[in-house]
Amino acid sequence: MKTTLLLSCIIGLGLAVSAAAQEDTAHHRQVYQEVNANEASFKKVTAAFRTEASKADLTGWFEGNEARKIIAVTSGEDAAVTEYYLEGGEPLFVFNTFRQLKEDGSRGPKVEERLYFKEGAIFKWLTTEKPAPVFHGEDYQATTEKHATNCAAFVAALNKARSSGRAGAKVTVGVFAGIEEGDYFHWNMQAAGGEEVSYFILHPDASVDKVLEDPAAYVGRRCRVTWKKGMEDIPEAGGKMQVEQILSVQWLKE
Repeated sequence: MKTTLLLSCIIGLGLAVSAAAQEDTAHHRQVYQEVNANEASFKKVTAAFRTEASKADLTGWFEGNEARKIIAVTSGEDAAVTEYYLEGGEPLFVFNTFRQLKEDGSRGPKVEERLYFKEGAIFKWLTTEKPAPVFHGEDYQATTEKHATNCAAFVAALNKARSSGRAGAKVTVGVFAGIEEGDYFHWNMQAAGGEEVSYFILHPDASVDKVLEDPAAYVGRRCRVTWKKGMEDIPEAGGKMQVEQILSVQWLKE
């Protein structure tokens, strides 16, 4: 009888702990599900984030003027894919995947991290890393600051891309001919009608930045370019002048 009662108490305690563990992230899971369910109705924006120390290609989804989700793809030693789910402009839940860099330069198995925020700080940190690390207070603080800082910078970059606007933007379909280098980079292509066209590369999104890394790999491919005509400050030409600049590119199937 006593053994049965003790076992029942242990099971009951286990269920209570499990329920509490689910409850503390219930709101996070709800927001995650709602954002992904409504993603198609949000405004999608892309941007390239660059500093001396890091590089990230960003895709953001805005509900009105509020960023709700950001995917940041970083490369180099800190290569990772990080998903930010935001509430009130701040990270609520972060899903991070990466492969650890070994001493010999190779990558280890994929690691997944789930970071839950409350009142601006991480309160729950789950990882698939093996062996399981032991996180201390300073680890939580440093990681909180890292993701909060990155999130704010990414939102700013995406907002800048949004505000740069595409009012009056036009589309040209043709074949990519290469990048011309001078005081500025120029995107050269042959339009569908046969004429040669060239666009300044000033403030493009990540789709164009990717081509700049290896233009030769894209020469001869069909593409759809979004561009606009407007006044830009070109010091080499003596000040402001009207230019045609590329905004983004989409590659077409042959």
